[in-house]
Amino acid sequence: MFYIYICFVLYWANISHGANILALVAAVSYSHQIAFAPLWKELSLRGHNVTVLTTDPMNDTKLTNLTELDMKWAYNVRKNSTYLIESKVFMWNYHQTVFGAMYRICDFVLSSDIGMNLRRNEYKADLVLVEYLCPEFLAFAELYNCPKILIASMSVPSIYSDLIGDSTHSVLHPEFITAFHGKLSFRERVVSTLVNWYLYYVFNFDIFNKKQISLRRYFNSTSTIPELISDIDMMFLYVNPVIHGPKAIGPATITIGGYREDTSEEPIPSKMKKFLDEAVEGCIYVSLGTNVNSSELNQQLLKNIKDALGEIPYKVLWKFEEDVGDMPKNIETAKWMPQQKILNHPNVKLFVFQGGLQSIEESVHGEVPFVVIPFFADQYQNAKILEDKGLALVLDRTSLKKDDLKNAILKVMNDSKYRDRVKKLKQLILDSPMTGLEKAVWWTEYVIRNKGAKHLRNPVADIPFYQYYLLDIVAFLLGIIILSVTVTIIALTKLYKLTTICYLLKEKTQ
Repeated sequence: MFYIYICFVLYWANISHGANILALVAAVSYSHQIAFAPLWKELSLRGHNVTVLTTDPMNDTKLTNLTELDMKWAYNVRKNSTYLIESKVFMWNYHQTVFGAMYRICDFVLSSDIGMNLRRNEYKADLVLVEYLCPEFLAFAELYNCPKILIASMSVPSIYSDLIGDSTHSVLHPEFITAFHGKLSFRERVVSTLVNWYLYYVFNFDIFNKKQISLRRYFNSTSTIPELISDIDMMFLYVNPVIHGPKAIGPATITIGGYREDTSEEPIPSKMKKFLDEAVEGCIYVSLGTNVNSSELNQQLLKNIKDALGEIPYKVLWKFEEDVGDMPKNIETAKWMPQQKILNHPNVKLFVFQGGLQSIEESVHGEVPFVVIPFFADQYQNAKILEDKGLALVLDRTSLKKDDLKNAILKVMNDSKYRDRVKKLKQLILDSPMTGLEKAVWWTEYVIRNKGAKHLRNPVADIPFYQYYLLDIVAFLLGIIILSVTVTIIALTKLYKLTTICYLLKEKTQ
């Protein structure tokens, strides 16, 4: 009885010391939300009081310490995603398009009852986590006088990394919106550098300026957006060096990607499971993610994909957002599918997808290789990474023909090297002392325990550009060399003239 009492006291002592955590994830994208949903769940189960602003609430009644501020309405702002499919939203205007939409959404949040309630003095937080798309929300940490963590479900623009001291290099680490990876050609190095310089201009003179307006309007803050980003205590990046490659980062940048455990209790629907179980020759899973709908593809591209899938000797499971009645007999469609469970089914042998990062993780865990048709954002670079690692074949959607897709599917299906390389990548990802979730939880509580993590700040963040690249030292040494050479030339010139005069005087006296 005494033992039970002690356990009861310790349990409630742990609960009573739980921190108040505010997480602000306003991205209108399911993939951005599910990347961090396990973290909110685990923190709440550990006794912390977690309040999350999200477009996709879990609505799990078991999580009594989790409060979800539902902003599902934001999907209406981005109801039509055709611009992502039809337009050339790529290197030059992607960030302006996405951050422009997010500026409107974040401004609406701040002006709403949710924003006003969060800005009231009676709300107290011990830690604020903010998604990188809405850096103006970092001002809440200033308001509560608490530490702040920046989070991202993918790589972040180089300017974010540079502001916190994780210096980037346009050749070694091209912007994630480019299709460049690995050893770059001269042309790719030129383009990558120009993209990097251009995005610095875009962020400093467009994106950050717009967000500065919200910062002053709702917080009356004297800080600038770059100052808020530079002052964060930590950053969680949902990437993995095994997939993306190693990168020089400071101790305050934590990579937590690579593997996400399937904790969903939703089973594979019986009809779908029967379809998979009967696919003894192998099944192809097709999904373009949550930001690109198969039903919104242009008619020619859709026809080419459908015809290619209809001619392969395998069953196909295709996430298709509308009811269709003219699909080939080997294709089964559904508006929604439990993707991770499907990719773990032993009969699924290939994943045809758009290149989303979370989908990559789920497919690698299921040991399923890829055929990639990228559309926008980091999907081009992700596709190049998979191709370079020998895990996938990549197709260009703008010129995709039926036979291109058909031949790619047959090649990956019939060549065991693709599946073997996926298995090896999975082994490398799992060979780690901690999972991404465990790292995220540990470091979150570390920041709370120590009331910040400024002592882990990368000193590079505080070194001026010219000092980091040794421009002042180079200029100094170059100045000495120029001065020395100049003095030497002048001295030699004068010596020559003096010698000449002496010689002439000598000749004259003779």
